[in-house]
Amino acid sequence: MPNPNNLSLSISLVPECELFRLNRFYKRNGHKGKVDTGDTAFWLQDEKEILAAVRFTADGDILLLRGLWVHKERRGEGLGSMLLTGCRHYWGKHTCFCYPYNHLEAFYAKHGFAHPDEQAPEHLIRKLQSYQQRGEQVILMRHQLPCDCRM
Repeated sequence: MPNPNNLSLSISLVPECELFRLNRFYKRNGHKGKVDTGDTAFWLQDEKEILAAVRFTADGDILLLRGLWVHKERRGEGLGSMLLTGCRHYWGKHTCFCYPYNHLEAFYAKHGFAHPDEQAPEHLIRKLQSYQQRGEQVILMRHQLPCDCRM
């Protein structure tokens, strides 16, 4: 990944006392959502600023990946992939759903997400329909857990 300023990059859990900074990052970079105190969030930073962030909301026994957002001037550099990979220890062992924009389907597929089968929870399907009725160009995807084929 290009790092034009040769700055050190780090991925970390966002402390609750820093959630306001994450909300400022989202707003400055065009994301409509806000992180809630019950969310678990991670960010990718260099020594100067937040470059990317993602948050997860627990929804019963599943996780909902929300708000994966990259700094508007740094998109296309692989920062979103770096962040998702860097916090996979948190979300990768859970059933995890997301509502990506249509044009990001291949990005999420690269990280193990696919269209869910008919077993997607009904409330997530209703939420998808609500987004689509508002004109949002999103799809529902589910992280496919690796097969444990041991007997």
